[in-house]
Amino acid sequence: MTMHASKGLEFPVVFIPGLGYLPNRYNDEADEARLLYVAMTRAIEVLVLSCDRKSVFAERLDGALGKVG
Repeated sequence: MTMHASKGLEFPVVFIPGLGYLPNRYNDEADEARLLYVAMTRAIEVLVLSCDRKSVFAERLDGALGKVG
């Protein structure tokens, strides 16, 4: 299922692979951020993100998670 198609749905577990590929250089960063937010908030119990390279979004999430604890 795509992130676009997940809007309005909820799942016990959500996997978002390839976070390091976001934002896509051909798309608007703000639009990509909103889309990632939609995908992440579909998770009811567990959210799993994978990343194999640095990206703006991965660094932001890493910083935010460091503040939460």
